[in-house]
Amino acid sequence: MKERKIYLFILVSLLIGVVVGSAMSTLYLKPQITVLNTEITDLNSRLDSNLGQIENSLTDLKSQSERAQSQSSAMEAGLNSEISRLKTRIDSLEDAKNRLDQISSELTDVESQITGLKSQIQNEETIIDVYKNVSPAVVFITSTELSYDFQLQREVPSQGVGSGVVVNSDGYILTNNHVVEGADTITVSFKPGEEIEAELIGTDPPTDLAVLKIDPPPNLPTAVLGDSDRVQVGMTAIAIGNPFALARTVTVGVVSSVNRTIDAETADIIFGIIQTDASINPGNSGGPLVNSRSEVIGINSAILSPVKGSVGIGFAIPINTAKKVMAQLIETGRVSRPYLGISGGSVADFPAELGLPEKGVLIVDVITGSPADKAGLRGSGTEVRVGSTTYPVGGDVITSLDGSGIKTIEDLLEQLQKKEVGTRVTFGLIRDGAEISVDVLLEERPQQ
Repeated sequence: MKERKIYLFILVSLLIGVVVGSAMSTLYLKPQITVLNTEITDLNSRLDSNLGQIENSLTDLKSQSERAQSQSSAMEAGLNSEISRLKTRIDSLEDAKNRLDQISSELTDVESQITGLKSQIQNEETIIDVYKNVSPAVVFITSTELSYDFQLQREVPSQGVGSGVVVNSDGYILTNNHVVEGADTITVSFKPGEEIEAELIGTDPPTDLAVLKIDPPPNLPTAVLGDSDRVQVGMTAIAIGNPFALARTVTVGVVSSVNRTIDAETADIIFGIIQTDASINPGNSGGPLVNSRSEVIGINSAILSPVKGSVGIGFAIPINTAKKVMAQLIETGRVSRPYLGISGGSVADFPAELGLPEKGVLIVDVITGSPADKAGLRGSGTEVRVGSTTYPVGGDVITSLDGSGIKTIEDLLEQLQKKEVGTRVTFGLIRDGAEISVDVLLEERPQQ
């Protein structure tokens, strides 16, 4: 009972404390609450004011955004219009460029045609100039040979015609041997109806060359002799002559090849021949082959044709060869050539069974008393049969001449032609399988 009273007392005391504390708190906090309410009211007022400003700003921003969007749309439309206009302009410029490219291409074609025409005109002018410079020195040659006709009981003349070229003011004329060979009388003419008697100074059948001489008239036209060692394939080649008795005919082509070889009627080989596709026909023989500088580079001599007419293969004796021959003919009336005195053949023409070297010239015979005989060169003294053919063996094999290799008989003949009579030369030989060298003093070739 006593504990219950204590509990109640504590409870009442607590309630009284709460009531008293609440009253005290109310009395103490009321002014502060009033201040807080005032501040809250003021804060709400400011918030409302700020919210209004924010709403106004948002409205302005929205308005500005709408204006910017409108302006952007207008600008985009303008840009699209400008882009479209620029595209149209670009397309127009591309069309203009394509047209300009086409015009440029057409102009290039026109320029090419003009260049071609200029080149053609220049070529024509060159040919015209060459003809004017050289043709006055080209002569028409008539050779007359008398033969006795036993039926008619009298001499009957037969004539041949050809061409020649005046090479100096003394009246010397270069031509072909076959043009004047066997002639009893020779005349030349610079124009129809005016014939001049010509003297035969000398002939050289191995090169098919001959030299004539006339008494030089005043202002005798002469041709300039060039350098045939400088002739190259592709150079312009102009032939002037009298084909089929058609005086001073000019034909034009190119140098088709150089250093050809042709066989002379004497069985000699003519080296260094110039081949041309300039039309050369019977009657052109002896006339000049000329370059674009009006220089004589060769003497027209032969054609290769099954119909005895031009088929685009003509041959001219190089003028450097003609100069050497002409100088000797004028000085002595004949041409002096070095002489070895052997017969033989290229080892490549013999069968491998003979065991010869791969290159060189096998000496078959040595002419008694010849320079080769005097120097002790050996011919082939025995024979060997291979199959059904008998071959000479045992002779020296020539492999070099003064250090220059000799592979074929043509090499040997060409090298010998370059030597002078009285020159001592050294031959490289293979004798009995051993390499040796022998000196030979070249003598003058016997006149035929």
